[in-house]
Amino acid sequence: MPNKTKISMEYPDNVLKYSSLKYLQWKVSEICKALPQHFATLEEWKTYKSNLVPKLKELLPVWEPTQEFPDINKAKIDLGEDLILEAVDVNVEYKYFVPIHIYRPKNINRQLPVVLVCPGYAQPKNAQDVADICIAFAKAGIMAAAVEYDGTGECADRPDAVTGINNVTALALLIGMNNVGLRVMHNLSVLRYLKSRNDVNSECIGITGLCQGSIILWYTAALCEDFKAIAPICGTTTLEAEALEYTNRQGGWTGTSPFVFDILKHCDVQHLYGCFAPRPLLVQNNIVDHHWPYSGLQKVKDMIENIYGLYNANGNCSFLLEHEPHAFVGNFIKNTVEWFSNIFLNNYCMNNVKVSESR
Repeated sequence: MPNKTKISMEYPDNVLKYSSLKYLQWKVSEICKALPQHFATLEEWKTYKSNLVPKLKELLPVWEPTQEFPDINKAKIDLGEDLILEAVDVNVEYKYFVPIHIYRPKNINRQLPVVLVCPGYAQPKNAQDVADICIAFAKAGIMAAAVEYDGTGECADRPDAVTGINNVTALALLIGMNNVGLRVMHNLSVLRYLKSRNDVNSECIGITGLCQGSIILWYTAALCEDFKAIAPICGTTTLEAEALEYTNRQGGWTGTSPFVFDILKHCDVQHLYGCFAPRPLLVQNNIVDHHWPYSGLQKVKDMIENIYGLYNANGNCSFLLEHEPHAFVGNFIKNTVEWFSNIFLNNYCMNNVKVSESR
């Protein structure tokens, strides 16, 4: 017979008394309780969003991209028989540029839709799986733009990407910036460049990202409605779940680069996703990724269904759970390319999407 003596499930006093982590987790839990988890009317949501978006611009911070120096098309190279790869340096600010790779069909007789591809943590723009999804887009008739971020590829200041990213994050904090904000500025500058191309349909621009690339997507798409369709991969949970669940098991996401100072006093991930509405949204998470807790995914799903419902646009959002390696591979590529093709190529360009609003 099992011992029926009641056992306390409380932490011993000395654990709570001396643990900085437990103290901060308590603070996170209390702060998150104050965040709204449901919106009764569209008016209520729009009021919240109208206050949130300016605050995000301030916290990151981000600004309207300008072009002080010309963008540089460094190379245009045949990729097999049917595709072209372009290497472009896009001006961000003063003499600071972001290198990107453009994948497109060789013979173009119309303006193309384009998808911005955000690589994962410490992943260069020419990583094999990044190239794989970009090539799949180009073969489907959709231009793809793979972005480089700090610490990797052509943006690397040293061979150790982790240290390089941590250095950039530290320097950004010293001057009131966040690593996330710097990467969002990369994305917004690339968007500015893409819209300047005469072979791009500026009404059909989408964004996808893997893991930390999804984190950069959260903020980019929440702030900028020029991204007409959004598809995060292996990158949806809440910061609350990350802090209270995953941090206990594994030690948190790699480094501090994914975190934005003071963000939980204003919103969590579900509120960023709410800012996507009513634009088409495809969320794909992965069974093998324990660093994206399911409880957070459920909170995001609940709020998305709430807010998209206020727009009468629940048909514009979908959630998939796949069983794949943590990369742009297999069903992630298949699902994502087919989904964007349906939106941008199959008589469903966003310029023609009409949604009614309920109050």
